[in-house]
Amino acid sequence: LERMNTESPDFAVTNKNLEDYANIGLRTLLLAERVIPEEEYKAWAKRYNEASTAIKNREKLVEDLQEEIEKDMELVGATAIEDKLQDEVGETIATLKETGIKVWVLTGDKIETAINIALSCKLFDTTLEKIIIDGKTQEDVKESMRKADIMHQVCIEEHKKFALVVSGVALIYLMRDDVLSRQLVEIGDLSNSVIACRVSPKQKQEVVSLVRKHKPDVTTLAIGDGANDVNMIIAAHVGIGIKGVEGHQASRASDYAFGEFRHLRRLLLCHGRESYRKNTKLILYNFFKNMILVLPQFWWAFNNALSGISLYDSFVLQFFNLFYTSLPIIVFALFDKEYDESFLVKHPQLYIQGMKGNLFKKRIFWVWVMWGAVQACAIAYLCVFAININFVTSDGFTQDIYMLGLVIFSFDVPVSNFKVLLFSNTHSVRSLGINAISSLFYIINIPVFSAISSIAYYKFVSEFFSIPGLYIGLVVVIGATTIIDKGVTELINFKIVKSSSSVHPLSQKTSSKAEE
Repeated sequence: LERMNTESPDFAVTNKNLEDYANIGLRTLLLAERVIPEEEYKAWAKRYNEASTAIKNREKLVEDLQEEIEKDMELVGATAIEDKLQDEVGETIATLKETGIKVWVLTGDKIETAINIALSCKLFDTTLEKIIIDGKTQEDVKESMRKADIMHQVCIEEHKKFALVVSGVALIYLMRDDVLSRQLVEIGDLSNSVIACRVSPKQKQEVVSLVRKHKPDVTTLAIGDGANDVNMIIAAHVGIGIKGVEGHQASRASDYAFGEFRHLRRLLLCHGRESYRKNTKLILYNFFKNMILVLPQFWWAFNNALSGISLYDSFVLQFFNLFYTSLPIIVFALFDKEYDESFLVKHPQLYIQGMKGNLFKKRIFWVWVMWGAVQACAIAYLCVFAININFVTSDGFTQDIYMLGLVIFSFDVPVSNFKVLLFSNTHSVRSLGINAISSLFYIINIPVFSAISSIAYYKFVSEFFSIPGLYIGLVVVIGATTIIDKGVTELINFKIVKSSSSVHPLSQKTSSKAEE
């Protein structure tokens, strides 16, 4: 409307019609024209071409020239159409809000239209206090922001929920002021929902960047279905495009793409939550298993005068991560489930563990590291006691130090694989079989290593399997570490569930229900 010639005889009537259409939730579009003299157009086109090829500030120069030509337009007419929502949009948004996710809607609609659509898709409800930031000048916007700040503080003091509505014109001035822009993010973070109206594609990108700037610890997700959403999708940490009538530009620029908005619920609550859980276990487990492989050499160094000699053959050492302990964690990552997908969708509060980072905190990391160090010490010295009973060969010669390394390595493999079973939630013939096969594959390899002259374990097989304390030590090491490990794991999980339930009481209830 700001680009129209307000002296047009139909302007007032059309403007009134637009407001009526917006109030009933219709999306409106103005049609206008302007006759441009040829000389004026040629001069403008020359400058526009120069701006389009500028190296610096290209977008700003192009935008300014577009604003320059699109003014004093003659009103032709207006259209109003019903933009029907996709299936389950309201239910999806309501579910996302239950998880604690802050939902910001950035739209090109008028304020009245946007509010009505927000009500229909359950972004807003009738109980919310609506705080509107709008204005035509910088002073108007500052005054509107001042009132919004007062209103949101009153709502917090009176324990009222509120929603924030920002116009595109107000955003222009807010983005120019660091103090006001930070204040906007702070109010938006405390609000129930935020909706920005009459925003351009560039402003959508700026809003996402603004949140990332002032909230560096949060993860942003942008979802859109048209070419005007591409900048916003690219600016967010995670971009999602919806393929449909608006074209495929958004889906091509996104990290994930699907056909309907309702699939976002399953993507976040099921795949997102489970991916976070499995990735945290994967990272912690990789630290753990490599510590019980390497640290026995540290503990053994106190018995060999810190000579620095390695207990393991370098060739066999590479097989530890490559073959002997790789498959169990892969099976865990592919097939393990804590809850069924339907259960996770019905209880969105369980998503909070990822938002709060409950599974990957410094305390949890150091518990895994310390426990790995303790198990490495136990393996090192239990192995010494296991073979100390008969630390000489049948010919009366002293055993090679690599024999000790082979025994320790033989304990590391099953302990590492048993660890996967301890933190897995789903046990099947497949997972148990892969776990057992990985350890058995190592045992089968021992005679092979013994037959290769270039390996330190050459001709070790007969002496290795004849050590009396080997089998008892294997049972003791695996039994002791597994039992204690299970107790420590359950204690950590209990504290995690307790921490989550302090925010969402349902978390503890759903955990026990799922186990039943």
